[in-house]
Amino acid sequence: MSTNQYDVVVVGAGNAALCAAIAARENNARVLVLERAPESEKGGNSYFTAGGFRFTHDGLDDVCKDVLIDLSEAERNQMVLPSHTRQFFYEQLMEVTNNQSDEDLAWLLIDGSRPAMAWLRSHGIRFLPMFGRQSFLVDGKHHFYGGVNIEAVGGGAGLIEAELRRVEKLGIDIRYGTAAIGLIQDRSRVVTGVTVRSKEGYAEIQCKAVILACGGFESNPAMRVQYLGQGWDLCRVRGTRHNMGEGIKMALEIGARPYGNWSGATPANGTSPLRRTVTAGPGQLPETLLPAGRDGQPELRALCR
Repeated sequence: MSTNQYDVVVVGAGNAALCAAIAARENNARVLVLERAPESEKGGNSYFTAGGFRFTHDGLDDVCKDVLIDLSEAERNQMVLPSHTRQFFYEQLMEVTNNQSDEDLAWLLIDGSRPAMAWLRSHGIRFLPMFGRQSFLVDGKHHFYGGVNIEAVGGGAGLIEAELRRVEKLGIDIRYGTAAIGLIQDRSRVVTGVTVRSKEGYAEIQCKAVILACGGFESNPAMRVQYLGQGWDLCRVRGTRHNMGEGIKMALEIGARPYGNWSGATPANGTSPLRRTVTAGPGQLPETLLPAGRDGQPELRALCR
């Protein structure tokens, strides 16, 4: 079966995917979102995060203009929020990546961070300061520290639910339980659609553009062993169980160039010597190998905030 009623097909239904779908609809595209998971398990790893955001700003008065627009004057008077400059953002990014970040992509991320927050707020995503995680009380005022001080109301789950409400209001279609498994090309190698699998069987969806925003391969034991090494197939995934690396495979199959660190590991702060972070592929969420669980197996947990 083949259908041809969409301009853009977005693969995935986490924060990145839903933002892409909303942006495409803003530009009058007919949009379809494909979510591999059933509706009860929607949202990818975004659903399991704290919903925190790092972005450039000049302090509290600045973010209250278009991000924390719900704060009352009394609430603002109880907060001290330091600025988060472009240079500080850059230095932090380079520090955690051991100066391996692509310069052009780094500045694209940094300079787009503030407009992205204002854009999210314009679509009904509400934010609040991370009082419980990123502040300490001094003389009756909350002093914020670090770079991630603002979170979506309701955390990651609240972020996804709010974005889904916006998606529905904009008339964007979502198909749950539908996995994209291949990209369709014409004879000139232009991508013209996507092959999907659902409980009804296989189908082809024709479109003008496909956006792959379906996470990494941390839920796929075979790919973990392939890229991270022996023993990683024994890890238990805490987070979505639906990130099987299918988006990465689809792109590689039509000749996409692998990019980024596929097998690196970096120490992270923690009390256990087993604690470490790993990056499992380009665009992949950071993860942590925790001390062994009750059954003796280590756990793999997404830590994206």
